[in-house]
Amino acid sequence: MNLIMLDEIIIFAALGIAAGLLAGMFGIGGGLIIVPVLIGTFISLGFDSEIIVHLSIGTAISCIIFTGLASANAHRKKKSIDFRLFKPVATGIIFGALGGALFAVQVKGVFLKLTIASFLLIVGIQILFDIKIHSKKITPNRPKSIFAGSIIGFLSSILGIGGGTFSVPFFRASGLKLTSSIGTSAACGVPIAIFGTIGYILAGINIAELPYLSLGYVYLPALFGVSITSMFAAKYGAELAHYLSQKTLRILMASWFCIISTYMFLV
Repeated sequence: MNLIMLDEIIIFAALGIAAGLLAGMFGIGGGLIIVPVLIGTFISLGFDSEIIVHLSIGTAISCIIFTGLASANAHRKKKSIDFRLFKPVATGIIFGALGGALFAVQVKGVFLKLTIASFLLIVGIQILFDIKIHSKKITPNRPKSIFAGSIIGFLSSILGIGGGTFSVPFFRASGLKLTSSIGTSAACGVPIAIFGTIGYILAGINIAELPYLSLGYVYLPALFGVSITSMFAAKYGAELAHYLSQKTLRILMASWFCIISTYMFLV
């Protein structure tokens, strides 16, 4: 058992390096990278097919706790987090992320996999053709922000992501400049990850099919292996990005999402 554990940790450490490098290069949260790769890894490890997708999402969102904290702290030091808008949105996120996790585990894994594959394909096409997402200007108030946060948390928890795809456009529409939108969105990734993780742990407590060393739908060897190495690798990915043109980065990123999307449709 110890030998198997060691082999798995080496696999997940390598995955963390790859995820960190790609996340650093492309400037995106690790969830969009980690979820599909974990699905393939868990299939190769022979885990029960009924729990693989949920276990991958729960584990991926738990990994975002560590990377999210590091990212949010970096943005805080640069004073790019608007706490006035963050607080009500985070309040909604708490309920949305928890509810999203509890909802996701009720959905068949194959449907969730196809949903994530479709989402990746849409994101890949958007990046490839550099399609800009324009949101109508809104006047934020506490009820609107709490409601928006609950939707952001709900969708992010289902997809196993930090929520930047949804929260950045919302903060931009609320009148924040891009740097503040990104920083505030990074801060939102922390409650999404924490309460999404809690939801996936609670939902999986009594599931007999889960592998040894799982805490609910969070597989601990993957959590630690991916989190530790991805945090170190991300900065090197960011440095690598400076050596590539924006067009090259966009093509590489779009290609990655389209390839992974196709894989998830077929697997």
